[in-house]
Amino acid sequence: MYQPSKRFKLFLLPVVLLLAGLSACNTTNTYAPLSSATSTPISAYTLSGSGTCVKLGQHPQPPFLNVRVSHDSFLAHSEPMLAENPHNPLNLVGGTKFFTDPAHYRFQIGYFASFDGGCTWTDGGVLPGFQKEFTLTSDISFAFDTHNDVYAGVLYDARPGMSGIAVSKSTDGGKTFGNPVSIIESQESKIIHDKPWITVDQTNGPHKGNVYVVWSYDYGNDCGQGNLCVQELAFSRSTDGGKSFSSPAFIEGSAPFCANPLPDRPPHSTRCDAAIGAIPVVEPNGTIAVGYAVAFETILDTARFIPTMLLVTTSSDAGTTWTAPVLIARVHDVFGRFPPERYRNETLPAFACDPKTGQLYIAWSDKGTGDADIMFSTSQDRGQTWAPPLRVNDDPLKNGANQFQPQMAVAPDGAISISFFDTRLDPSHKLIDVYLAQSVDHGTSFLKNVRVTTQSWDPAVDAPIDGYGNQFIGDYQGLAADNFFVHPFWNDTRTGAQEIFTAAVPGAQPK
Repeated sequence: MYQPSKRFKLFLLPVVLLLAGLSACNTTNTYAPLSSATSTPISAYTLSGSGTCVKLGQHPQPPFLNVRVSHDSFLAHSEPMLAENPHNPLNLVGGTKFFTDPAHYRFQIGYFASFDGGCTWTDGGVLPGFQKEFTLTSDISFAFDTHNDVYAGVLYDARPGMSGIAVSKSTDGGKTFGNPVSIIESQESKIIHDKPWITVDQTNGPHKGNVYVVWSYDYGNDCGQGNLCVQELAFSRSTDGGKSFSSPAFIEGSAPFCANPLPDRPPHSTRCDAAIGAIPVVEPNGTIAVGYAVAFETILDTARFIPTMLLVTTSSDAGTTWTAPVLIARVHDVFGRFPPERYRNETLPAFACDPKTGQLYIAWSDKGTGDADIMFSTSQDRGQTWAPPLRVNDDPLKNGANQFQPQMAVAPDGAISISFFDTRLDPSHKLIDVYLAQSVDHGTSFLKNVRVTTQSWDPAVDAPIDGYGNQFIGDYQGLAADNFFVHPFWNDTRTGAQEIFTAAVPGAQPK
């Protein structure tokens, strides 16, 4: 999102927080293909390949057709998110920042929909209901429910000085959205709401259809150097199809590994309250799991270095109570810039689960080897213990290439897909490509990485400039997957401007 976070204030950088292209963890395993969000059958799943849409079984080979999604008059686009209708793999809904004034970092959220598996897209324009004067909307995420309706969660900033979280709903597969329903709105001088993420319970359990939203709830002081603010992990739910939402509950909890010796903190505090990039998923038994990063500070001085931690907390009663957080990993953070480039970076997690087994997965960008790599870990006991991190990208170790902004999706058949930005093809490691890694053995290993982009792109071209002079290419990208195809959803500059692209990559088949 566009609000300054405590760590980027430390380096005079605002941060935009995460999201993944998943709706619920527990997507259906049997597709009933539809021609739209309604119930009209179609003859075959279609996809983008060889320059046209082709029938199922005619899987394209690299290079994959890169489909340009955005064709509007806005000056730049970034931070795209994507969701796929679990009952209709042809129905994709995406959203992104639509920049009206890149030089002054002004934007709204806009959206797109596809009903042919990503071959063609309708442009919905700016998300309705936020057209107040000087209003900014940001950080969209999507989730489909059990009736082919799709929800969009966003944050907004409205004059005079109000910050809020809202959810919009579409009943036609993402062609149009209704006016937003506000979860919370507060004076920004007192509370800042940051990076909402949304999911829906698609199990057949007692909480089927519940809509869940998590976000960072910042208050108490400036979130700049010294970590003076409180940055709690907020949770809200809707049990009536998005018509209303519960008051926020704070779910980050406490743990010994969250001991925080920084100045102006309560003595002996173990509250895991510096929560950013939270993502909820719903396990097959209806348990909610939320993966998130805790970043007290990156560097205050050499004597007090507190690494970013990845944590998970779970709820088996629809969010009424939550377990104490479990430590997944400590991170060598991708934070700041990749010199000499001017675009900003931060480690934010991608979080997902297996729709049949509930096995949890997390991926992140990590500089433990010197350059940035994509790391991955998994839990087979619903988040209680986690496997040692596994390197996902398969380029030579310590070759100077950077892999960052991972996104993850798990198909109904259990195949794991992780997309990420990658500079391996450019000897100077400036130009960026999108790569895809897939696992067919529940994350024990990953297949050979596949290049998705047909052309490398320059992040400096037409980049919006934030309030501190940093180029902006976004902090995350989108991804969706089904049993047949994987759909990366990203921004790049091959046209001379930041535009949104997608591709249909054949999904790996589990063993």
